[in-house]
Amino acid sequence: MRMRFGLPVPTGSRTEEIAVVVSAFELYRIGPGPSSMHVVGPQRAAQRFLREIAADGVLSGVQRVEVELFGGLAFTGRERGTDHAVIGGLTGLSPELCDRAALARRAAQVHSDGHLTLGGGPRVAFAAARDLHFVINRAVAFDGNALRFIARDRHDAIVATRVYFSIGNGHVRGEADRPALAHARLPHAHASAESMLEACGSHGKRIADLARANECVQLSPGEVRARLLDVAFVMRASLERGLTTDGVLPSGNRRTAPSWSAAMQEGGATAAGSNTPAQRAAVYATAVAEESAAGGRVVAAPSAGALGPVPALLQLWCDTGPLHHDDSAVEFLLTGAAIGAMLRAAGLHHAGCQSEIGVAAAMAAAGYAAVLGGSNAQVMHAAESALRPHLGLTCDPAGGRIEEPCIERNAVAASRACAAALEAVRTPSPRNGVDATVRAMIASGQRMASRPKTTSLAGVAVSLAEC
Repeated sequence: MRMRFGLPVPTGSRTEEIAVVVSAFELYRIGPGPSSMHVVGPQRAAQRFLREIAADGVLSGVQRVEVELFGGLAFTGRERGTDHAVIGGLTGLSPELCDRAALARRAAQVHSDGHLTLGGGPRVAFAAARDLHFVINRAVAFDGNALRFIARDRHDAIVATRVYFSIGNGHVRGEADRPALAHARLPHAHASAESMLEACGSHGKRIADLARANECVQLSPGEVRARLLDVAFVMRASLERGLTTDGVLPSGNRRTAPSWSAAMQEGGATAAGSNTPAQRAAVYATAVAEESAAGGRVVAAPSAGALGPVPALLQLWCDTGPLHHDDSAVEFLLTGAAIGAMLRAAGLHHAGCQSEIGVAAAMAAAGYAAVLGGSNAQVMHAAESALRPHLGLTCDPAGGRIEEPCIERNAVAASRACAAALEAVRTPSPRNGVDATVRAMIASGQRMASRPKTTSLAGVAVSLAEC
């Protein structure tokens, strides 16, 4: 099937399926927790603001910067560290190279000094109480998670202003941004499971091979491999920290993964040798989700609130797989990315937790089934079995923090993904029901009100505890 990135390719009497491919490195993003939308997005927006006003030639004359936060960034930004992320971005900290502690240290330094250096440029006055506003009584166009940056000169006159939207997955859209008119042509772009399986069959390739071919349009095979192994390393490092770091999360709840990990090893048994694979996967996912909630350096996969299943099942494979498992890690992550990209291209996005933790479970199950030796049909069946139980799931974090029920949902999703993969590789000729499930989830998301979508305006977030 001939596909063009983002555009239909006419073939005779019909038009081929339209698909926009999401890169593996958009689905696997290294950065600080607990939220790509509330931390990484604002941090990148601040960096983009500096680049744009520098390009306009006004950066050198800036004496003060104001920032206004709207929507979910205003309602839950304090709990999730949006203010620290903005300050970090304005001072040049990159999301890929820092965690929440580094952002907090930079913010404390700025608060103490009363000044910040704009990305290595001019040093300007900055006081959070005066210059950083959580605006909850007004909204901007599109009523989104928006940031407005205002730069002033020495006369306090406005020299530049920009509005950006943190639209999820660490992506930032400017108020005046337009869709790109041309895209790179990719060999394999698919917005349905059916077309992906057809392509695999016609080319005699595994699902991971399609994803690798798409990535190699922009990067060399060696670069793709190296970047994926870096992703795997950060995943494992965050999991290990989550298993060994005791303490209290920002909500005041204690971490649970260290005690659960210790319980798995009681009696001299190793974590890999005790309990069931699904139980171990749940503990691993809990460890990563708690590390993200604490603001650690993690890999959003596909989001920071749903990052547990993929590293959990990758670690599960490493526990029992061959000693040299780099090739398997690359296949695991490429397969998961292919499934995640296909679901995103099909339209499963911004539809509550079903499109976040559900997609994460599907990616993890697919990757695990692939390294277990599953066929393409079995890999797709694993993805469907892991995705389907999340139909209709809304996003409703208690207290505006990505802890409850998010951490538990990560654990349950990882357990389901493990069971789905193990069941799929034992099914000789599985059916493919992914596309029907995706259509049902998209319809469910369209019916979903905006309030139960991580805004702290409905559900558990505004419910009073019984006394």
